[in-house]
Amino acid sequence: MLRGMYTASGAMQALQRQQEMLSNNLANARTPGFRADQASLRTFPEMMIQQSGVNEQSGVRSRGTVGKLATGVFMQAATPNFALGSITETGNATDLQISSLEGAALFTIRHADPATGEEETLYTTNGQFAVGQDGLLRTTENDLVLGDAGQPLNVVNEDFTVSADGAVTDGNGQAIGNLGLVVTNQPETLERTGNGLFRSPDALNGGAIKVDQGVLELGNVEVEQTMTEMNAGLRQFEANQKVIQAYDRTAEKAVSEIGRVR
Repeated sequence: MLRGMYTASGAMQALQRQQEMLSNNLANARTPGFRADQASLRTFPEMMIQQSGVNEQSGVRSRGTVGKLATGVFMQAATPNFALGSITETGNATDLQISSLEGAALFTIRHADPATGEEETLYTTNGQFAVGQDGLLRTTENDLVLGDAGQPLNVVNEDFTVSADGAVTDGNGQAIGNLGLVVTNQPETLERTGNGLFRSPDALNGGAIKVDQGVLELGNVEVEQTMTEMNAGLRQFEANQKVIQAYDRTAEKAVSEIGRVR
């Protein structure tokens, strides 16, 4: 068995997945609230290599331990990094940025499946919102932004104010409601569903969360670091490719030359 060929091909598959992840991170560097993925690479379980033989004196078959052999690497998961991204001031009433010292802060969203119409509660770090034609506060994908009681927020127009603790009032100072803000100190349990939305296996609770209005958080992608990692991954991919080419040449030589009668 050409173990080295399988090890190299497995590494190439893992590196390809990592490159796709890094490319997606780079493409979303300026996407509001985007959370960059981090690759988790693991090795397959090691194998114990033993050598079989026969004791010349006793004639008894025996096995001697040669050592352990690693059998390759695979990409186990891509986990979102919930560190805060860069902040930019927009002055738009519908642009909100949230942060918390207790963990990852998120907005609560009601998302409707475009195929089935089924609704579910999801979460996002993207605070770029808009006022819908119905006067409700919505995401740029037209999902409803929810209040702390799970209700839509009827802001009517962009003449509204959001306080630091998430209280929403209209232009006349009348209370509209409170933003449905939640925090988790285990963001690795969140499942990315697309369009900057996350699903939580457990109900999330509120916490000490600070809101800034007229401010937008961009993606937390470290562009220079990401490009460096992509270049390193490309070199590693090429190195494993050369290993497979070397095995291919060796196999070709074995088939064409070994056992040839001269």
